[in-house]
Amino acid sequence: MASIAASAEADWNAMRMREKELAAVKINAADVDIIANELELDKKVAERTLREHKGDAVAAILHLLR
Repeated sequence: MASIAASAEADWNAMRMREKELAAVKINAADVDIIANELELDKKVAERTLREHKGDAVAAILHLLR
């Protein structure tokens, strides 16, 4: 039981660290608007994808089109 709790805590900590990394990525608000409007996505999805691709709009769009 303790190993399950430790594993869950490690997963939680990894997720928190990933969210902090993504929050630190600088993105252009105009890129979010363009991606959301042109691909008819929610702005949160467009922003998350853009952050995951380190602000590279082209890479984010190509990822979303796959």
